[in-house]
Amino acid sequence: MKSLAEAQQYINSFSKPEGYSDYAWNRAKSMAYEVWFSYLNGRIFRKQINFFCNEFYEMIRTPEGEYIVPENSFKRFAA
Repeated sequence: MKSLAEAQQYINSFSKPEGYSDYAWNRAKSMAYEVWFSYLNGRIFRKQINFFCNEFYEMIRTPEGEYIVPENSFKRFAA
């Protein structure tokens, strides 16, 4: 992805997990957008990443499956 519009479209392509509230889902999508914003602008994302749905972690990967932040910089939910 090369633009924020593409990143937003990618993020919005994910379905809300069952049992996730609208608020929590919107917050996860917002955080994923912030991560992509930093990545596309060549900045290091400094906020703590700690979400508990696998969909969020998929959102912060390229379509090829590579994380856009170092994998050791976040805690991942074990499904």
